[in-house]
Amino acid sequence: MNILVIGQGGREHALAWKLAQSNNAETVFVLPGNGGTENEPKCVNVALDINDFEAIKKLIIEKHIKLVVIGPEDPLVSGLVDYLEDLETLVFGPCAKGAQLEGSKIYSKEFMFENDIPTGAANFFSDSEKAKSFLNECKYPIVLKADGLAAGKGVLVAEDLNSAKNWVDAVMQDSLFGNAGKNILIEECLYGTELSFMGILTPKEFIPFETSVDYKPLLDGNNGPNTGGMGCISPSPFMNDELKNTVMQKVVKPTIDGLNKLGINYYGFMYFGLMVKDNDPKVLEFNCRLGDPETQCLMMQMESDLVDCLTNALKNNEVSIKWKTGASMGVVIASDGYPGSYKINRRISFGNTGNLKVFHAGTRSTNGFIETSGGRVFSVNYHDESLDLCSEYIYKNIEEVQFDGNIYRKDIGKIYES
Repeated sequence: MNILVIGQGGREHALAWKLAQSNNAETVFVLPGNGGTENEPKCVNVALDINDFEAIKKLIIEKHIKLVVIGPEDPLVSGLVDYLEDLETLVFGPCAKGAQLEGSKIYSKEFMFENDIPTGAANFFSDSEKAKSFLNECKYPIVLKADGLAAGKGVLVAEDLNSAKNWVDAVMQDSLFGNAGKNILIEECLYGTELSFMGILTPKEFIPFETSVDYKPLLDGNNGPNTGGMGCISPSPFMNDELKNTVMQKVVKPTIDGLNKLGINYYGFMYFGLMVKDNDPKVLEFNCRLGDPETQCLMMQMESDLVDCLTNALKNNEVSIKWKTGASMGVVIASDGYPGSYKINRRISFGNTGNLKVFHAGTRSTNGFIETSGGRVFSVNYHDESLDLCSEYIYKNIEEVQFDGNIYRKDIGKIYES
């Protein structure tokens, strides 16, 4: 069958790479794709805008595409799945109502409260003066969030009153995040170990993926500003059977029940962002797609045919996922300046990368050369019998990928207790 992957990041490269391995996959179109996906066997980039729904539908019809996999959150929240529902094509991703669990943090929090899903206390504000008045009574640190999608930048952990009020002014009065910041949340700050719990969600079940841990801070030692993720390991050393069972009962089950109660037929990936203390989980956020760079590690770990997994889920058939033994690890190579301002259009050279799998994130092909086009440029991944072997191999060969101003952490794989 012909398959379409929507997106252009490292997550979408990993999904396209894994889908293309299926015997059921003829051509995997990637829209718009990047400098890596265009060189994958069976993969073809399509230079269209992910928000041009009409052009996407036309492509699906013209190329006889039988399965669509939507990677990023924006087209999900904007209703791409709903727009394509009159086609016979299988579309993997939640409808717009389901994607609101990520699209609106206020909606998501209210959903948690209504369905007794453990989470932190929160208050909602549409008026900046009322928000700042409330901040006068808060204990610090406190967490502030823009309600809408803000490209992963709409959250601040404020250490004091002054920084909290400045953020409110910037977001609500100066429109730092546009309409995404018209409403905000002020939440209690939760402590513990942060975990990612991802998998396939349908109206009847949740099929969990292998566990993973990403490294958010920019610098070694988990220092510096938070990023979209500078590396990942799988499986997670922090997950255990008791905790997994607790998450399934206290978080996953009421999420499925709550969606069904609302009449939302959710078919797609689900990413539960959790904070765990003393084996007691609380939900930080819902994401209606897979994480990045976690996806890259997970696709390296997955032994099953991803096409079969997704099509069976959409058809309400049994889904069984087999995972490789051992460990998977990925190290992100970024452009200096990230997560702030950074230069693009830097030419990239590749030496002998051996058995590394280099997933492209912020790259594009220009006149036969691969150049940087984003802050996070690559995820360099490897699978082996142990995490130590993964780390040794990656750091032995990572310098084979070169561009001016490249940066990466030297300690991915080290376990940091929160």
